[in-house]
Amino acid sequence: MTGKIYLSFKIENAIKFSIIVLGITSIITQIILLREFLSVFYGNELVIGIILTNWMLLTGLGAFLGKYTGRIKNKIIIIVIFQVLVALLPIINVFLLSALRNIIFPVGTMLSLSDVFLSSFVLLLPYCILSGLMFTIFSTFISEQLKTNLINKVYSLDAIGSIIGGLLFNFFMIYFLTTFQSLFFLMIINFLIALLLSFFLKKYFPGILIFLIAVTFILINFKYDLDIISKQLLYKNQDIIFQKETPFGNLLVTKTSDQLNFIENGVTLFSTNNIIENEEAIHYAMIQHPNPKDILLVSGGISGVLDEILKYNVNKIDYLEINPWLIKIGEKYKGITENDKINIINKDARLFIKENDFIYDVALINLPEPTTAQINRYYTLEFVKELKEKLSKKAIISISLASTENYLSEEAIQLNSTLFNTLKKVFENIIIVPGGKNYFLASDGKLSINIAGKIEKQGIKNVFVNKYYINDELLSFRSDFITNSLDSKAPVNRDFLPISYYRQLLLWISYFKINILYFAVALLLILIILLFILKPVNLGLFGGGFAASSIEVILLISFQIIYGYVYQMIGIIIMIFMAGLAIGSLYMKKIIPVININNYIKVQISIAIFSILLPFILLIMDSIKTNPVIVHSVFFLLTLLIAILTGMQFALASKIQKKNISSAAAESYSSDLLGSAFGALLTSAFLIPLLGIIKVGIVLGVLNLLIAIIILLKRK
Repeated sequence: MTGKIYLSFKIENAIKFSIIVLGITSIITQIILLREFLSVFYGNELVIGIILTNWMLLTGLGAFLGKYTGRIKNKIIIIVIFQVLVALLPIINVFLLSALRNIIFPVGTMLSLSDVFLSSFVLLLPYCILSGLMFTIFSTFISEQLKTNLINKVYSLDAIGSIIGGLLFNFFMIYFLTTFQSLFFLMIINFLIALLLSFFLKKYFPGILIFLIAVTFILINFKYDLDIISKQLLYKNQDIIFQKETPFGNLLVTKTSDQLNFIENGVTLFSTNNIIENEEAIHYAMIQHPNPKDILLVSGGISGVLDEILKYNVNKIDYLEINPWLIKIGEKYKGITENDKINIINKDARLFIKENDFIYDVALINLPEPTTAQINRYYTLEFVKELKEKLSKKAIISISLASTENYLSEEAIQLNSTLFNTLKKVFENIIIVPGGKNYFLASDGKLSINIAGKIEKQGIKNVFVNKYYINDELLSFRSDFITNSLDSKAPVNRDFLPISYYRQLLLWISYFKINILYFAVALLLILIILLFILKPVNLGLFGGGFAASSIEVILLISFQIIYGYVYQMIGIIIMIFMAGLAIGSLYMKKIIPVININNYIKVQISIAIFSILLPFILLIMDSIKTNPVIVHSVFFLLTLLIAILTGMQFALASKIQKKNISSAAAESYSSDLLGSAFGALLTSAFLIPLLGIIKVGIVLGVLNLLIAIIILLKRK
């Protein structure tokens, strides 16, 4: 009898480790798959939202299906099988993502929203369903063994695993391991747990089989470089000469003939020998200043634009590039002109501008269009005002959008109008110089469209930007056509109301002839239907999950706005959120001794109040100049508080529901994930760009207050 108790104790502890390993595997797999999807698809917040939504919906579906596993007697064998599959599926998924991209879709085509949704849905389906099922099975098994409801304990252990996984990835894997090496590491720890459980049960055949599978995959990893093979399948007819996982994304250098292509997260940053773009990006602005001495260049210096700036008699070039690995590979493969005048700074541009008092004659913002909320920060009124404080009198700034030379769609008009009106709020004169892009030049001094004439007068030797390739009269005509087409009433782009990002999103969607209004209305209808069909407690979890994921998005975007973009802080904020979930779930009974529906409603109201107060706290933080330590501490505290409330709500819900363990675990977890899925998608892609952070906080608060009232009315 004592032996059986000891064996049971060993299995229970192994299961606890298995839950933690599932949390580690899930968070790292999610991060890796998201990065890989962004390398294959178009990387904006809507695409990220779609992928995360599919992830949470499918995991929730798996958890819900787990309610039908309650009658399975030998759950340990099921757990062992699932642990092996969870170990292998991420490796298969990542490889198939690259291998199938150019087989299913024509090479070079841009994928539509439906393509992104269906592709990610199919690829994520096996892993997410399994991980969701495992949560319910773990909850049922642990609760049955100890004859008490321990759903919240499983929830906490899973969150602890996510914290460990986040730390591993952000501070170790991303620096020292490639994508497939990280996935093989996950495979090994999952196999070890599966082996441990097999030997505890004295099931030696499954253990031997697991060992053989592990050895096979490890040998494959040693014999073949799967990272290069998968990328080679993705970039056909290009030689991959460099690949590196960095905290900022996957960096890739490919070669076609004599041209090098520098690619970050699937987006081509630049290609060598692109003389036209390099000359346009620099000379349209530089030629406007009579004697430019101090130059600020934000990004793109290794493309060759530094050589163009040095054609002028400048004293200093401060070249800002946030990703230091980009500089390293640029120096290795492209070569940066060695010159004492060039000062390379690896820092976020907005943070650098806030912290330094240098004065510049020309500021060249050489960034992509505002396709993400991160890049949108460089197109806002607040940024333009911050930048102007660091400019000399009659200095010039240059910033660009995609070219509208041949056709001005309504979406393009609105996007260009917003940037024009934003600049006009700060500078007296704005001109648009059409070329490979629409270059917006802004200054309080005089600006001239007579580009070729000025280049000739100053004797600048260019290949393309000169009188032989540019006709100033035609250039003036095209500039006037674009300017006269703009909407003077278009809204100004702001940090807390990123309308340019939304306009860029609409422009992208317009390529596929999709009306985004139909998409938004469909999501809203689904949301309304869920409010009616979900049972009160599960409705509360839906609302709490919706608010929690939305607030996480708000905090991440606001941190970038207030402090400056620090990539690794995103991982830390997510880890603090997971820690809060674990604390709230584990210590719920100490905080709320009496478990009843009335206390559940109080937690729901607390989430509502937090949601309403949050944006006003963020505005206060933005308006005052405060120490970075205080900024970090406030964000960490806000993240921890909402996570603790969410963890407490889940623990309460799992205890309140008078159902069998498998049903309670399945419905609670799936409702929470369903709300999180909708929150991640709607908030990042629609609510913040359309309403702004202040109104979104109020919307979240009202939604949760409404849910609290519904629960109150139906509490019996």
